[in-house]
Amino acid sequence: MIMEYFMYAKAQENGTENGTENGKENYHNPNGMYYYQKGMVVKKQEPEPMSTPMMVLVFILYLALGVYAAKLSWYSNTKAGWSQGYKVLFAIFAFMFPITYITAHVLFKLDLLKKLKGGSMSY
Repeated sequence: MIMEYFMYAKAQENGTENGTENGKENYHNPNGMYYYQKGMVVKKQEPEPMSTPMMVLVFILYLALGVYAAKLSWYSNTKAGWSQGYKVLFAIFAFMFPITYITAHVLFKLDLLKKLKGGSMSY
């Protein structure tokens, strides 16, 4: 953090930024809309927004994954013997972050559930 400050101050003293002679020009752009390329100021192109059907599809997919993760959390925590409060808390977090929860469930909880069920542990 401190190094960046000194590099910025030195660039402002010399009047250069990224190898150009007009370093003070457009450097403090609040939107970050400009950058330097081969000594020229170039305007960044903004990404196109997602279309409405794609947004609906992503929402439905995320909702389905969230419901599945919450159900999986509830089932596995019931098998593990957690109390109602913890099961509700974990189900809420599983619903909010389904991809993270399902990944963690596959990596860590499947062996635990096999052990609780009476099966053998796999390594």
